[in-house]
Parts: sequence; C-alpha cells; structure tokens
Amino acid sequence: MNTDDLVQLGFTPNEAEIYMILVQYGKADANFLIRKTKFHKKIVYDYLEKLIDKGLVSYITEEKRRVFQIASPEMLPQLFAKEKKELDTKIVKAQNFAKEVSSIAKKLKFKQEAAIYRGKAGIRSFYAELIERKQPYVVFGAPQESLEIMSPVFWDNIVRKLEANKISSRLLFNESIRSYGKTLNGKFCAVKYFSKDFEPLTETNIQGNRVAIIVWSEDPMLFLIEDHNVALSYKSYFENMWKEGKK
Repeated sequence: MNTDDLVQLGFTPNEAEIYMILVQYGKADANFLIRKTKFHKKIVYDYLEKLIDKGLVSYITEEKRRVFQIASPEMLPQLFAKEKKELDTKIVKAQNFAKEVSSIAKKLKFKQEAAIYRGKAGIRSFYAELIERKQPYVVFGAPQESLEIMSPVFWDNIVRKLEANKISSRLLFNESIRSYGKTLNGKFCAVKYFSKDFEPLTETNIQGNRVAIIVWSEDPMLFLIEDHNVALSYKSYFENMWKEGKK
C-alpha cells in the first residue's frame, strides 16, 4: 500500500501522506508530522482534523500534547460504504426528479425547435436522448476526431445500448474511420463510406423530426433542430449520398 493507492480511494495527496506516516510509525505528534512531511503547521493540523472528522484518525493526550494515530482499519471500508449509501440515495432522488421533470415537460404547450449542446457531456446527453426515443436514425460525416474526442469505449457502449433496444441505423462514415466502421456492421447497423477526398469535420445525425449537427472541435458543439421539413430535406440528402457510398 502507498499514497497513490490512497489517492485512488479519494484521499488528497496531503491526506494520504499524513495517513501513511501514521500507518508506518503507529502514532506521532504534530511536530513529528510537520518534520516528516515538510508541510506548513496549519496544513498538517487542517488535514489531521479532516482525517479525524472522517473517523480515520484518533488522538490521545500524552504529557500534555496530542498524539495522533490511525483509527481501526475497518473504518476505511465503512467510510466508503457510507459514501455509497449516500450516493445511492442521491441517484434515486435524481431519477425521481428526472421523472417529474419529464412529466412536466410533456404537459408544456410550447415545442422546443432548437437547442445547443456543449462539450463531451452535451454529446453524452444527446445520445442518451437518441436511445430513449427508440427510433431508427441515420448519420453522415463522422470523422476521426469523433473517436479521439469521445473514445471508442464511449461509442462501443452506445452500440451495445442501440442493439439492446433494437434501434436500427445507417452510418455513412468518413474513410478515415473505416477500421472502426468494420466492427459495426450487424443486424441493426449498416455502414458505408464517403470517397477519400471528402472528409467533413462535422457529423449530421437524423432521427425522426430531429437533425443534429455536431462540430467535432476540441470542445465539441452540437446544434439540434427539430422540424419536420428540415428533417425531410436532410434525410433526402442522406439517401442520395447513401446510394453513392462505398462498402
């Protein structure tokens, strides 16, 4: 066990170093910890207080000075069991709140016709909605940047969810991601490719009345338009390109 292990468990580097010294020496006063860590006095005391509050460190008084020591090692898993319980409670509350928001949104009279999603979180949100709609969709123009920015793992998870929900798709990719596209052809997915001299940096996604245009910059942006006629126009454009696409 080392400080890196503790950091992975959520300790700050300073907390981890102080805790490890107490593990190694059994007990120590603040002056000893200050000498060993070379931290400022205030930093040592602040992190000792945090470790005490978490139940991971206790202290006794010896010769009118506080001597610190680790609490029972069983407090470590108990700490994370408590955090898991709190997290589970938050997840349930968030799920209930999401249901209420969805119910209210369905009752609203206005129809959202356009939206902008920013960053990786925005892309994840859009694809979560796409899966939730459970409608066939088509894509054209996905570039290499889409793999680099969101990672193949993200897309593999999306594919699994699409297959689980039996959502069919036709994907017209850039030639640069042919190696990835070869992994996708299946029962619910068909893939073709543009010619090599056509490599748009945008991706267009069409599902029902929704058209999403993703700009794959370092911080991606997605422009969503919800309009029947616009979707028909883009779908017609896609069909013409699909006919000329290469397998």
